[in-house]
Amino acid sequence: MNDYLENEIDVYNETFNKQELTNKIIKNKTLKNTTFIDCDLDNTIYETVFFENVDFSKCDLSNIKFNDCSFNEVKVEDCKLIGTYFNNNRITKINISNSMCKYLNIIDTKIKESCIIDSNLNESNFYNVELKKIELNKVDFTSSEFYKTSLNKIDFSSSIIDGIKITPDCLKGMQVNTLQALDLVKILEIEIKE
Repeated sequence: MNDYLENEIDVYNETFNKQELTNKIIKNKTLKNTTFIDCDLDNTIYETVFFENVDFSKCDLSNIKFNDCSFNEVKVEDCKLIGTYFNNNRITKINISNSMCKYLNIIDTKIKESCIIDSNLNESNFYNVELKKIELNKVDFTSSEFYKTSLNKIDFSSSIIDGIKITPDCLKGMQVNTLQALDLVKILEIEIKE
């Protein structure tokens, strides 16, 4: 795998199984119709890489930095993305399921038509993120932070949002259940009297 990803050649129609690529810098590359199964890719930096129709299954993607990358039709299943960093990315149709994504940092990124299911995003940070047509199902956002990130029309009602930090401008149109709404009232410093 090192030869494919570290040289100047783009990667098409490949499957990598139980491979390791850590502590590398990958730049200006396209990965298309490619599958990674049980691979260790942690602590790698990807700059201006285009991922299209790429599947990650049971991979360690922790502490990766994705800078100025594009993702289209990407599937992430049963993976670790602990401390992974997304900066100035364009993400369309990414599906994340059954994954440990604690301490994510997503900054200046556009995400649309994407889905996160049964995953842990505890203590993640979303700063200046544009979200459109996002589906959430049983996602744990405990102690996550949202700043300059509109949550309009995003349904958090099946997710855990205990202890989230959020600026009031992000709340408009956010969809929550009754108990979640009572917790969010505290953010607005509203006192409820019975």
